[in-house]
Amino acid sequence: MTVLAHLSDPHLGPLPRFTALEMMSKRGLGAINWYRRRRRWHDMAVLDQIVADVVDEEPDAIAVTGDLTNLGLEAEFLPAAAFLGRLGPAAKVAAIPGNHDAYVRRIVGAPSRVWSSHMGCDDGGAGFPYVRRHGLIALVGLSSAVATAPLAATGEVGPAQRAALGPLLRRLKAEGLFRVVMVHHPVAEDGTPWLRRLRDAPELRALLAAEGAELVLHGHNHEPARHAVAGPERPIPVIAVPSCSAGPTSHEPPAAYNLYEVSGGPGAWICEGVTRGLTPDGTIAETDRFQVT
Repeated sequence: MTVLAHLSDPHLGPLPRFTALEMMSKRGLGAINWYRRRRRWHDMAVLDQIVADVVDEEPDAIAVTGDLTNLGLEAEFLPAAAFLGRLGPAAKVAAIPGNHDAYVRRIVGAPSRVWSSHMGCDDGGAGFPYVRRHGLIALVGLSSAVATAPLAATGEVGPAQRAALGPLLRRLKAEGLFRVVMVHHPVAEDGTPWLRRLRDAPELRALLAAEGAELVLHGHNHEPARHAVAGPERPIPVIAVPSCSAGPTSHEPPAAYNLYEVSGGPGAWICEGVTRGLTPDGTIAETDRFQVT
């Protein structure tokens, strides 16, 4: 059996010092939002509890699906790298960027530069999509992080990544691996608002319908969700987790992460999901158990 942990959207705080020049962009509105609301919703003490619980569970691999930062400030990326290091060694912890990690155009490349040890292929390659093999599982990392206008939080995988993804999924299927695709934005038709959508979700769904995958993981909406998209042989589960730092004063669902226990083999995969998260008494415990395949 191979065990995978999935967490997302930590929105690490507090904000570092910033200059007036750095706020002369979309970041200015983001900073106002942080100080008015988000700094109360994202509780770093709760995040510490989640991290400790993930480490205690000792999964074989960990997937972090974006939005580690808040405003995409240069000073936010090194603390985010330290956060990934707290979860485990780089070979074990795979990350992808979210829209907050590409908040403005000039820092879109920062995640790949600063978090490169958590984003590279296990064969030494770089760029997206990347693949990391852990026992029965192959993690496939996509980036949907693009800079957008104020008040928009859309994403796009883009034609280059999609063109590379098809052959990669076929190769991993031939290797007999349980293929887990990571992307920050939702892939299924789940009612995500227009200004928060994955712009090329229909094209990505068509590719998955043709090539297949065993599981798609995402974050972005800060809500637990389970959907499915068409696959070549059977529906592909698409599962999201809430923000892993959502504290008791947040208006969003409480912090949680999922564990996936994968066993079996091609054509006969068994995958059980376990949700562990913040409970009313302030501890982290198992809150749900569900069948994926």
